Amino acid sequence: MASLLRKCLVCHESFEIDELDQAYYLKRQVPLPKLCPKHRLQQRLAFRNERKLFMRRCDATPKNIVSNVRPDAIFPVFNLEEWHKQNHDVSFLNEFDFERTFFDQYADLWPRVPRMSKASAGNEEKSEYSNHCGNCRNCYFIFNSEVDEDCMYLKFGDKCRNCMDCNNILSSELCYECVNVKHCFNLKFSDDCESCSDGDFLRYCRDVKNCMFCYGLKHKEFCLFNQQLSKEEYQKRVKEFQLNSYIGIQSCIRKWEEWSSSWPKMRHVIVKSENCTGESIFSSKNARDCYNVNKLENCRYVMNSVDVKNSYDLFAYGMKTAFCYECVTIANSYDLKFCNYCFESRGLEYCESCWGCTDCFGCIGLKKAQYHIFNKPYLELDYRRLVSKIRKHMIQTGEYGEFFPEKFSLFPYEDTLAQDYFPRPMERSAASIPLGLSFVDEIPDAIEEVSLEITERTFLCPKEEKPFKFQRKEIQFYKKIGVALPHVSFESRYKRRDGFVPFPYGKI
Repeated sequence: MASLLRKCLVCHESFEIDELDQAYYLKRQVPLPKLCPKHRLQQRLAFRNERKLFMRRCDATPKNIVSNVRPDAIFPVFNLEEWHKQNHDVSFLNEFDFERTFFDQYADLWPRVPRMSKASAGNEEKSEYSNHCGNCRNCYFIFNSEVDEDCMYLKFGDKCRNCMDCNNILSSELCYECVNVKHCFNLKFSDDCESCSDGDFLRYCRDVKNCMFCYGLKHKEFCLFNQQLSKEEYQKRVKEFQLNSYIGIQSCIRKWEEWSSSWPKMRHVIVKSENCTGESIFSSKNARDCYNVNKLENCRYVMNSVDVKNSYDLFAYGMKTAFCYECVTIANSYDLKFCNYCFESRGLEYCESCWGCTDCFGCIGLKKAQYHIFNKPYLELDYRRLVSKIRKHMIQTGEYGEFFPEKFSLFPYEDTLAQDYFPRPMERSAASIPLGLSFVDEIPDAIEEVSLEITERTFLCPKEEKPFKFQRKEIQFYKKIGVALPHVSFESRYKRRDGFVPFPYGKI
C-alpha cells in the first residue's frame, strides 16, 4: 500500500497519508481526512476554552456562577451539581430526516440542551475560579490541574503547593515563573528542571540547589553562570541581582537571555519510549507526531494526553482511553469518533457533553444513556440499523469523517486554544477599557514597598491593553518569596511561559 498525497481543503497544501495511516482509517471505518493535520488540530482546539472565565446566571437555579461559557450563550448553562442530577427534561429530535443534512438537523438540537458551567472533576474547595481541574483547594485561576493547594495562575499543575505563574509543574512547592519542572522547591524563573531547590534562572538542571544563571548542571550547589563558588562568595554575589526590585528582575532577565542565547529553549525530549516522534514523550511506544504525552501506544497526532492507545487526532486528556479518532477533551473512553467533551463513554459518534454513555450518535448533554440518536432512545436493533443508514447518508453529503464545524463550539473562537496557536485578528474597542485605571509604572519597584492596598487598584496591562488586578494572596506570595510585582497581566505572563511548551506548528 503506497503513501497517498491529498490537498487540504483549508490551506490547499499537500499532506501525506502513509501506509500506517491508511490501515488505521480502514480499521476504524472512516474516510480519509480532507484537512491536513495542522488544520484538523485547529478545528478541534476551537472547541476548547481553558482559561477564559465569566460570571453568569445559572439557568437551573437563581445562582450566579463562574463559567467558561459566556453569559450571552444561546443554550442553557447549569451549574455542575444541577447538570449531574439530570433532573431536567432532555430535548431530542423525533426522527432523522434523510432529506436534510446531519449537521443541519444537529443545529436544531444544539441550542436546546443544557450544558455544564465548566469542565470540572469536582471536589473544588474554595477554587471556583478554575477550569478543567479536580481536587484542588484554595486555588485561583488554575487550569488543567489536579490535587493542588494554595496555587495561582497554573496550567498543568499536579500535586503542587504554594506555586504561582507556572506551566507543566509536578509535585513542587513555592515555585514561581517555572515551566516543565517537577519535584522542585523555591525555584524561580526556571524551565525543564527536576529535583532542584533554592535556585533562580536555571535550565535543564537536575538535583541542583542554591544556584543561579545555570544550564545543564547535575548534583551541584553554589554555582553562578555555571561556575563553582564558595558558599560565602555565592551568597554575596546573588544579593547583587536584587530580585526584590522590578528593575532588578528586568536586568536579570536580560542577562539570562543574553547568556543563554546559545542554548536551546526547548529540547527534543523522548524518554523511555520506542519508535516515537514529536516532543515531550514519555514511556510510550509507536507514538508519531505526538506532543506532551505519557503512556501512549500506537497513536498519531495526540497531544496533552496520558494513557492512550490506538488513537489518532486527540487533544486532551486520555486517562485510560483507546480507539478514539478526531476528538477533543476525552477521558476514560473507548471507541469514540468525532466527539467533544465526553467522559467514561463507549461507542459514541458526533456526541458532545456526554458522560457515562454507550452507543450514541449525534447526542448532546446526556448522562448514562444508551442507544440514543439526537437524544432520542431506540431499541438496540433499531438503533444499529438507523445509525448505519445515517452514516451512508453523511458519506453522500460529504459530512461523515470530519469533525464538527466551528459553529457548534460552545465558545467564540477568541476564547479558545485555537486563538492561542492559530490567532485571528480581534477588534479592540477603546470604549471597552474602563476609566480610572492605574498605569503599571505606578507599581512600587521594591516588594517591600507594596501594601495590600494595591489590590484595590486596577492596572492597564501594556501588552494586552486590558485591565488586571492583584489578589491579596498574590501579594502575600510575592512578599514570601521576596520577588517584585510583575508589570503585565496574567494573560501576558501565560503567553510568555507557553512559548516553552512544545507545540508542532509555532506559536503567537
